Amino acid sequence: MVVLGHDVSEQARGEADRLRDRETRMHEERMHAMGVVASGLAHDLNHSLNVIALRIATLRADPRFEAARRSFEGLGRVVDDAAATVARLQDLARRRRDRPAESVDLTAVLLGAVEMARTEMDGTGAGLHIDEAVPPLPMVRGTAAELSHLFADLLANTRESAPAGSTVEVRARAGRGGVVVTIADRGPGIPEEDLSRVFDPFFSSSETRETGLVLSIAYGLMERLGGSISAANRPGGGSVYSLTFPLASAQQPREQKKAHGPRRASVLLVDDESDNLEVLEELLTMEGHRVETAASGKAAVERFQRGERYDLVLCDVGMPQMSGWQVVREIRRLEPSARIWLLTGWANEISEHDPRLADVQGVLGKPLDLDELRSLLGDPQGPTPSEHHAMA
Repeated sequence: MVVLGHDVSEQARGEADRLRDRETRMHEERMHAMGVVASGLAHDLNHSLNVIALRIATLRADPRFEAARRSFEGLGRVVDDAAATVARLQDLARRRRDRPAESVDLTAVLLGAVEMARTEMDGTGAGLHIDEAVPPLPMVRGTAAELSHLFADLLANTRESAPAGSTVEVRARAGRGGVVVTIADRGPGIPEEDLSRVFDPFFSSSETRETGLVLSIAYGLMERLGGSISAANRPGGGSVYSLTFPLASAQQPREQKKAHGPRRASVLLVDDESDNLEVLEELLTMEGHRVETAASGKAAVERFQRGERYDLVLCDVGMPQMSGWQVVREIRRLEPSARIWLLTGWANEISEHDPRLADVQGVLGKPLDLDELRSLLGDPQGPTPSEHHAMA
């Protein structure tokens, strides 16, 4: 009987291990498939948003539509919000590779999210309360928009699980090398067997059915920021989410460049999408630049082979037959000093450590930041390839 019991136990353990391995492989396959879909959607949506944003900019620049300026500004904000939503989709699929270099006041963002959550809780009539203890905190890495969404989602998640009349506790403290924020409730908690899976976008249970995607997006964002998020159960009931944010790097004040007057630059636009090519050419021409276009990578390279040169080359990445990276290599071979910036809806997915970035000045994301582009066009020097930096 002892031997039989031992054999059964070993068999059960082996079966459990095989089940875990199968679940892990299925999870990896699902994440890969989701990442491919999310990447394609992000590219296409960012391309469409870029065309819309540029078309709005051309209308704003037309004096005939001066009376509609406020309407155009409102539409521009809608495009920015839509682009942020696309970026969250990439966080969900763990496809984003960009890491924000800027710093954010975590105290202000967290307290703002708490006040917004209080307003929403008052409207439900459930008698929920938020007890926060948020002292002045050091600056952390991230952006205000991303972290506002993060805390709003987590507080909404807590509101759904907290019992009526209970208190949600929000705490923050500065530690060695980072800031820790905890959000805790007195709800039913998370089943112990589910704790390791709550951040899986495909995981669902009776407690997490409505919030699985929220927690997965939060996990993707914290991972990208270089921080972490974890879930645990509280003694006596309830759950707690702990987030650790890395401190912002000490940033040297940027050297102020001498202001340059309006400068007419020669620009080569390379893109296989005719609508994007047309509207960007129209906008830059309206602003006084000499613009030429190439509807393929091959056409762009042929221009350089004929001896044509430009102050700036803006090249799309995802093109058939010849990708933007291939175009860069060919142009760099023909003209080592050429100033080349890539323009793509995949900017968020390009790692800052990608070795191919050594051949370009940087990467501009779609929808295009026009102020950044105008800065590039107005700077006659510009960075060299060895001083590249990515801009998503």
